[in-house]
Amino acid sequence: MEYSELETPCYILRAGVYEQNIRRFREAFSSAWGGETRFGYSVKTNNLPWLLRRALDFGFLAEVVSPDEFAFAERCGCPRERILFNGPQKRAHLLDALRGGATVNLDNLEEVDLVCAAFPNAGDALRLGLRVNFDLEALCPGETTCVGVPGRFGLCVENGDFGLALDRLRAAGITVRGLHLHQSSSSRSLKIFAAIASEAVALGREYGLNTLDFVDIGGGFFGGSFFPGKPSYAEYADTVCQTLKAFYDPEKTALVLEPGAAILATAMDYLTRVLNIRDVRGQRIVTLDGSLLHINPMMRPHPTPFTLVNPGAPCEREQIIAGSTCMELDRFWPRDLRETAEHDSLFLFHACGAYMSTHNSYFINAAPAVYLERDGAYRLLRRKSLDPLFSGEVEA
Repeated sequence: MEYSELETPCYILRAGVYEQNIRRFREAFSSAWGGETRFGYSVKTNNLPWLLRRALDFGFLAEVVSPDEFAFAERCGCPRERILFNGPQKRAHLLDALRGGATVNLDNLEEVDLVCAAFPNAGDALRLGLRVNFDLEALCPGETTCVGVPGRFGLCVENGDFGLALDRLRAAGITVRGLHLHQSSSSRSLKIFAAIASEAVALGREYGLNTLDFVDIGGGFFGGSFFPGKPSYAEYADTVCQTLKAFYDPEKTALVLEPGAAILATAMDYLTRVLNIRDVRGQRIVTLDGSLLHINPMMRPHPTPFTLVNPGAPCEREQIIAGSTCMELDRFWPRDLRETAEHDSLFLFHACGAYMSTHNSYFINAAPAVYLERDGAYRLLRRKSLDPLFSGEVEA
């Protein structure tokens, strides 16, 4: 099937790229750690069912951050004992998840108190970890997503909440089996991950946590060939593992990673075709049948790598590439567009697998179709449909 036969706009999931990313990421960290490694597929990064199911085939866990994602993972065939449950909205489902064998990282003292009341003297029967909140911005100025404001997830180390959580759980006879240290950054640099791993070591030493079942570094890594000059999987793995080994024994403590963009970003393209072309006061405006919302839901002026399929002649004139919605902000930012976009041209935007299709709403346009590509053959995974707007509709 040629691109011209695909229904546009659409996402194209490259099965081979996705599977190669999984293998390379897994191999880099498993080799560097030398002990047990566990990998959690980040459902929030892309909730296409095929992606989670394929990750499960590779031995991944499902990393979820809401009750809805928990139910989604189960619906995809993931047993509870293979679910990592994170995030700040676990309260109503927390105890049930623990009873079902899920690994749960507690986010706040209210969750700690619920567990202490429900499972006194549980020992190490619960797969229980603590989400750590520490001042990463102070260690890596300007590199985090919390410049000027505190990060809001996890148990704060500096104000004593982390130590208080440990004390309450120990007093209740409950063993803390792991630490979860994920933090978001704008740079995704090696310095960020060295600081995160160093914090895990510092907490281990201070609180006597050398026998932890797991240390979970989280996600937030770069990955794939569209990010030249950025750290490789192997560089991330060496930085994290060598730092952790200063305190944790790979033969006793498992290393947990939750890759999202690192395995997903380069695995999906977005295809959209020219809808109409017009001149407005000397400007050439090319409107596509897709929307910037599908690859840049925050609509920031961020250029995305692309290929122009069936281009016209070389063009030095500026072309405004716009989306199909009735919003002036719906304008793509293609890099180095030096050829003319014609009526039979298609734009293939690359590295669209992380968050973009997850953020699809039904604002103006229904979510695009998704095709699975393997060895040049295409199969429809999800059709464009308005059905989700009407499913479960309750008559007034």
